[in-house]
Amino acid sequence: MSKATFERRVVDILYDFQKARKVWNALVGDGLTQANTLVNVQLQQGYVDSAGYWPPALEQFVDLKDRFESKLQKKADALAIDFEATFAKMSAQYSKMKLQTSQFEYLMEEATETFGEAFTYKEPIGTTCTMEQIWIQLERVFGLYSLQIALNREILDALVARNQNLDHAKILSGGASSSPPTSLSSSSRPTRSSSEQEEPRISGFNQIPVRRDKDQGMILLSAWLNQPHLKTDTLLTFDEFCQVELFGAE
Repeated sequence: MSKATFERRVVDILYDFQKARKVWNALVGDGLTQANTLVNVQLQQGYVDSAGYWPPALEQFVDLKDRFESKLQKKADALAIDFEATFAKMSAQYSKMKLQTSQFEYLMEEATETFGEAFTYKEPIGTTCTMEQIWIQLERVFGLYSLQIALNREILDALVARNQNLDHAKILSGGASSSPPTSLSSSSRPTRSSSEQEEPRISGFNQIPVRRDKDQGMILLSAWLNQPHLKTDTLLTFDEFCQVELFGAE
């Protein structure tokens, strides 16, 4: 394999990595819309339990509240499933970034074996940077996404837990309708892969008691919107690095 081929593979890996990041960004927007709607429905479910929510004139319709609650629960369940599907797509993009990072590491080893350490650690690929310097940048960015995917998992779990908690509470209190509960069950939720099950818990969301108040909903939505582990300065530096050092050199 020629040096030019190695250089081409470096560029291809980074193109694919950047493409996965762009898809991730689009999914953040999709997930925010779904999560925001879900939180609003959950808050509305809480309001339904308030005595002041129903005008006295409606008291004659004894099953109206139960039917309305059932309708809201079905809507919340559908939104939770959609949100989980969006997260699954996001996890797929993360897996692609992980694969591309591993491929680059393997490419470095292959380059060293073929052309020696000087090619990997001293000779520039693109404009001025060596493969080692590119690898350092790539690994740093991938590390941010590793933290963020774990946080996103916790946000998802917290929102779904809010959804399940209300339905369970109604069953215990006898406030549920005679129809079967429609909350998400283990059979209706997407099954996690082994890699997802082993994701680290880093935010503490899973340690917060399940609540359905507005404040907790806003905290979860803000965390999803801002993607706090994806440091803007680091990502902008990486984007500029790729454009100047590699993509712009073609």
